[in-house]
Amino acid sequence: DNWQLWFTDYLEHLNQENTSDEERITLMNSVNPKYVLRNYMAQLAIESAEKGDYSLINELYLLLQKPYEEQSEHEKWFAKRPDWALEKVGCSMLSCSS
Repeated sequence: DNWQLWFTDYLEHLNQENTSDEERITLMNSVNPKYVLRNYMAQLAIESAEKGDYSLINELYLLLQKPYEEQSEHEKWFAKRPDWALEKVGCSMLSCSS
């Protein structure tokens, strides 16, 4: 029931706005980044760097310079955390001191 009420209120709010769906999408995308550094991404970059390979650090650095923009060459980073990262140290369950 709470969800139904929320959706009803939201639709009412949208109907009162003078904004098209396209304008609303553009506005939301301008303040909500598409790409966000995730723990598993950082851990992969750290592990590669420890082996002397800094290419992943460079890739993530370039990606995160434009987090709001479409970057088809980096689309692999726009995904949910992979299943393997759920159990991998440094990728999921971190302590407050992490």
